[in-house]
Order: sequence, then structure tokens, then C-alpha cells
Amino acid sequence: MPSKLAGILFCLLLAYVASYALEQWLEDGISIWTPPTAVVDGSTLNTSQYFTAQANSDTVLALRPDQEALLDFYAYLDGGGADNYRRWQTSSQELRAVGTPYMAQALAQAEATATVKFLALLLLIVTLLLRFGEVLKENYWTTPLLCGAIIAGTAVLYGGLAAPFATILLVVITVLYFGGIRLFLPIYHSEWSRIIRPILTPCVFLLAVMSWRGQELVDYWFWTSALFRFFLVVVILLMLFFHLSILSKVLQKANIDSAARIFAYGMPLGITAIVAGLAVGLFGEETGAGLQRLNYELLPLGPDTAAAFSDSAPFTLFFAGVALLILGGIGYFIQRIAR
Repeated sequence: MPSKLAGILFCLLLAYVASYALEQWLEDGISIWTPPTAVVDGSTLNTSQYFTAQANSDTVLALRPDQEALLDFYAYLDGGGADNYRRWQTSSQELRAVGTPYMAQALAQAEATATVKFLALLLLIVTLLLRFGEVLKENYWTTPLLCGAIIAGTAVLYGGLAAPFATILLVVITVLYFGGIRLFLPIYHSEWSRIIRPILTPCVFLLAVMSWRGQELVDYWFWTSALFRFFLVVVILLMLFFHLSILSKVLQKANIDSAARIFAYGMPLGITAIVAGLAVGLFGEETGAGLQRLNYELLPLGPDTAAAFSDSAPFTLFFAGVALLILGGIGYFIQRIAR
């Protein structure tokens, strides 16, 4: 059996196990992350839990107009259809005020759905044309630039055109990681392009989902659909498999043994973790503001849950990056010298 086919089958098996473990972890975590009584606070977790609970209940609770409008939008996310979309549009146009900043951000994300759907479909078509039109060839110097533009565009759309900090952070992390590979490791431009291209797989997957019902559908399905989580895990694992297998072959071709390859991989990961930890940890005037800002822009968890995050988490990532960079660099050069 060819090694690639064996790797793909292994990824599918691992994805099944990982998605099951993720589902169990979410079931345990949701009870901790959500309040005792389901609420509509703008976060995708709490709102999706409230929407699911209300769909299975005959009890109708009194809500503010902005909360009712957001639930109309979630009805569109859940079932689609022109009627649900028109009901959401009518509810949103009748709003005069919103209760909290999180609700305002959630409604802004919902308002951007039509624009995101159009741009995601356009970017998806362009990406497929570039990939299968042989524009992203390994020896083209434009290939890394085009891949970077696709990744940045996907990040902007996933943020609903209203998440500047999260978008910039993701783009900077991607540039640092792949730039670190190019800087620290002995690879050619064509090999570098080949290493970058697998990351387009999750971009295509996310663009396909967003072009259907917008960027909020990704979060809604993540919290409510086990099947979506399975496909998401499959896509991520396949991306990692092809990325790491290509990188390993490139380093093997450069006469770098297996031990040195493991240490070499720690250097780009280390520099990426250092910058990400510093950026999130030092953002804002107060410690922990970076994590709360990310949660506010992308709205995965409720504001109270985000406020309870450990302020030292970003700096833990920073020190982990420092350790990876030092250990990876020392181990890599010692192995190279010994060889």
C-alpha cells in the first residue's frame, strides 16, 4: 500500500477517535462554560445552546428585541430558507437599541452574512481556479504570495469583516511560521511552496461552509453538529499529514537525520509561539485583555467565561515558545555538527 494512502487512512481513523474525544470534551466543558440557565448573550456557544433548548421546549420566555432578532438569525443558520432570512432581516431592521457590546458584535456579524457569503464564494472559486489552473506551481515565486492572500482572505471572512485583532494575529502567526521554516531550514523556494500549499485545504473547507450561510455557520455547527466536527478534524489532520510529510521529505533530501528533523521543527514553532504569546499577552491596558478581545471579536464563549480566563495563559505560550526555540536550535545544530 502506498505510504500516502496509508497515511490518509490513518488520518481518517485518527479523526474518528479525535472527533469522539472532542465531543466528550465539549460535553464536559459546555456545562462549565455556560451559565446554569441558557441565555442569549451574543456568544455562539450560549446562543446556540439556548436556541437548541428552545427548539425542544414549548416554553416561550420574554426576551429583548435584539435577542429575538439574533434567535431569528439562528433559525436561518439552522434551517436556511428565504423565509427565515427575511424574518431575520425584518427583525434586525426594526431594532432601535442593543443590550450589550457582545450583542452588538453578534448582530454586526450577522449583518455581514450576505457580504461574507458572496465574497467567500468568490474566493472559493478563485482558489480552485488557481489550484487546478496550475497557477500555484512550486517554481513560481508568486505561489507563496497567492497562498498568503488566500489565507488572509479566509481569516478576514471568518471574522465577519469585524475582527481586526484576530485577523491580524492569525496572518502574522502564519507568516512567522512559514517564514521561520524558510529562514531556519535548508530548503529551496520550490520546496517552500510545496510545504505551504496543504494549508489551502482547510481554507477551501471553511470557504465552502461560509459561502452557504455565512461565517457564523462554522461556529454554530461546531457547537451543535458532531458530523461537522468530524469533517473539520479530518480536514485539519489531512492538512497536517501532507504538510509534515512534505517537510520531512524535504529535510531528508537535505541529508538531515530524523533526530535533527524533530529539533528543526521546533524552531519555527518556537518563534511563532513567542510572538503569539507576546501579542495576546501585551494587548490592551490590562493583563488578559488580549484573550477577551479575541473572544469579543469571534464570540465563541460568553463574556463571563472569557473574563475568567487565566491572565498568564498568553505568557505561558510565550515561555513555551522560548523553550521550543532554544531546545530546537541547540538540538538541530548539535545533530548537524555531529553528522
